[in-house]
Amino acid sequence: MFVILKRIFRTAWQGLIRNNWLSIACISMLTISLMILGSILIFNNVSHNLIDVLEEKMDVSIYFNREVPEEDILKIRNELIGNDKIAKIEYVSQEEALKRFEEKSSQNQTIMKALEELGENPLVAFLSIKAKDTSYYSEIIEEVNNSSFKDKLMTVGLAENQRVIERINALSKGIKFGSFFIIIIATILSVLISFNTIRMAIYSLRGEIEIMKLVGASNWFIRGPFLLEGAIYGLTASVLAIVIFMPLVIWISPKLETFVSEISISSYFWSHFWFIFGIQTLFGIGLGMIAGFWAMNKYLKA
Repeated sequence: MFVILKRIFRTAWQGLIRNNWLSIACISMLTISLMILGSILIFNNVSHNLIDVLEEKMDVSIYFNREVPEEDILKIRNELIGNDKIAKIEYVSQEEALKRFEEKSSQNQTIMKALEELGENPLVAFLSIKAKDTSYYSEIIEEVNNSSFKDKLMTVGLAENQRVIERINALSKGIKFGSFFIIIIATILSVLISFNTIRMAIYSLRGEIEIMKLVGASNWFIRGPFLLEGAIYGLTASVLAIVIFMPLVIWISPKLETFVSEISISSYFWSHFWFIFGIQTLFGIGLGMIAGFWAMNKYLKA
C-alpha cells in the first residue's frame, strides 16, 4: 500500500515539475475562480445585512393636520394597533418632532437660524409605523388613505429607504447573476487549462502508462497520480485565494464601515474563515480532479 501511495505522489509531482508553466497558468485560473466564489459568499452576506439594516430603519409616517388634537391621534393609533400587518406604532408629538429635527440639523447653522427667526414650531405630530414585513408598507399606505380619518391627514409617506432597498435588491440580483456568469466562464477555463496540463503530463508518461496497462493495472490505479495532480492544483489555488483575500478584507472593511457602520466584512470573513476556505478548497479540488479524470478517461478510451 505504501509503495502504491509513494508511486502516486511521485508521478503527480513529476507532472507538476515537467509542465511548470502550464501548472502555474492552471493554478492561476483556479485561484481567480475561487476568489470569485469567495467574493460571492462575502457579498451575499454584506447585501443581506445591509438590507436588514435599512429595513430596520424603514417606516411609514402619517402626518396629521395641525388642528387635530392629540387625543384623536392617540385614538387613531389605538385603532391601527389592531392591524395584523403592523408590528409597532410610535406617536411623535409636535414638540418631540421639533426636538428630533433640531438634533439632526444641529450642525447646519442656516436651518437653525431659520427656525429661530420663524419663532414657532413648523412641524406637525405624526405616527411612525413599522410593518411586520416590508411588503406590507404599500398595503398599509393604501388602507390609511382610504380610512375614516383620512381627512385629518396632511400626508402619508414611506419615510426612509424604500427606493434604496429596491435598488440594493436589484443590484444584488444583478451582481449575483454577473458573478455566476463570470464564475462559469472562469470554471470552464480552469478545467480546460487543467485538462491540457494533465494531458501533457500523461503524454510525458505514456510509456510507463502503456506498460501498466499491459501488466493488467486497473484504470483507477493508472488514474491515481493524475487525480492527485488535479487535487494539488485545487488545494494550492485555494490557499493562494484565501491568502490574497486576507489583506483585501483588511483594506476594504474599514472603508465600507465608514458608510454603513453596521456592516463589517472583516467580522464576517474571520468568523466564517474556515467555512469560506473549506468551500473554496472543496470547489478547487473538485475542479482539478474533474479535469484529471476527464483527461485520463480520454486517454484510457483512446
